[in-house]
Amino acid sequence: MALVSVTEAARLTGKNRATIHRYIKQGKLSQISDATNTKKVDTSELIRVFGSLNATHATLSQSDAMQHDATPKTDQSVALLQQKIALLEQLLESKNNELQRQDEHIDSLKQAMLLIESKLPATPDPVAPAPTKKPWQFWKK
Repeated sequence: MALVSVTEAARLTGKNRATIHRYIKQGKLSQISDATNTKKVDTSELIRVFGSLNATHATLSQSDAMQHDATPKTDQSVALLQQKIALLEQLLESKNNELQRQDEHIDSLKQAMLLIESKLPATPDPVAPAPTKKPWQFWKK
């Protein structure tokens, strides 16, 4: 029979996970480690302890049908995402071009400023004005 996880065993039997763990601990259910070292319970053990399982063929075929229906939707979503990526790449390229134009404009303004500064006449350092005495400060020189 098939091996299922404890969570899946709880869903199949309609019992709580704690109940499944308690039955394993008491020895009423046996637990098997698979190749990936995960703990699994055999469905034949579940049937032996709990009787028939809740999962029917209709439930399994319904989940298979849902899985097949998901494929076209994912193809559509992949195509939509690819379109969005292309649009975002174009937007990114236009923004990069705009930034490059702005950088060039800033560089030209810097050059113009340097040219203007080089043509300005050299001015001596400004002389600080002499401090003025106030009439009530007659004792200061």
